[in-house]
Amino acid sequence: MTSDSPPNTELHFITYHEITEESSSDIYRVSRVELENHFIMLRELNLSYVGHRVTFDDGHISNYDLALPLMEGLGIRAIFFITTDWMGAENRMSEAQVRELFRMGHQIGSHSCTHAFLSECSDHQLHNELLTSRKRLEDLLGCSITTISIPYGSWDRRVLRACTTTGYSRVFTSDPWLSAAVREGVDVIGRLTIRNSMDVNRLRHLLTAQGLVKARLQMPFKMKQALKVCIGDRMYHRIWHAFANREEPPRTPSYGLR
Repeated sequence: MTSDSPPNTELHFITYHEITEESSSDIYRVSRVELENHFIMLRELNLSYVGHRVTFDDGHISNYDLALPLMEGLGIRAIFFITTDWMGAENRMSEAQVRELFRMGHQIGSHSCTHAFLSECSDHQLHNELLTSRKRLEDLLGCSITTISIPYGSWDRRVLRACTTTGYSRVFTSDPWLSAAVREGVDVIGRLTIRNSMDVNRLRHLLTAQGLVKARLQMPFKMKQALKVCIGDRMYHRIWHAFANREEPPRTPSYGLR
């Protein structure tokens, strides 16, 4: 594969969660070495990943301690989606660290207040999750926050309408094959979630696949989406959480209320 290989434009955004020094059984923990390999490959593909095409969800401290030095060395800028009630919690970035990322040229977006299933929130709770997190980040950074990443990928038209009314213009989801489009007044953008099983060759394959190869790669995700419809978001993620060996998230106040 050369740097002239045509990219799959539907997969121009990718997202990471946690970075580790060692390998981990948690599928969303990518090693620092593999992350560096990914970043080098992305630059070789001649894509625009140096300009905020890489994203990080949740605000884990490893994004600051391990990923940031790599990005600085390679000239990569990212979007960090922050779960605001988790700032300063154990293993999460502090407000000062989030401000530092912003000062260094990275973008900051909301990942809600408490990482709730937004599609299951009442109208009041949904409004609070979206607006309170945005306002807290705006107060922290002194700039407008108009971008949000949906926790668990749990969204519907009601969630998108609420994003519009609370001041967002771009909504990122965890659907890797979703073509960017305006829905309910906001730009909805899909992303590929990176797992630790995706070595550099696998990721390159996903980003450059075309035609029938791409269609085959889409099948597992379509099957997952069908399962979510059958058993519901919350049950699906409860099962997936156990399968992925994920640790429990920090305890937070309900819906951003203090």
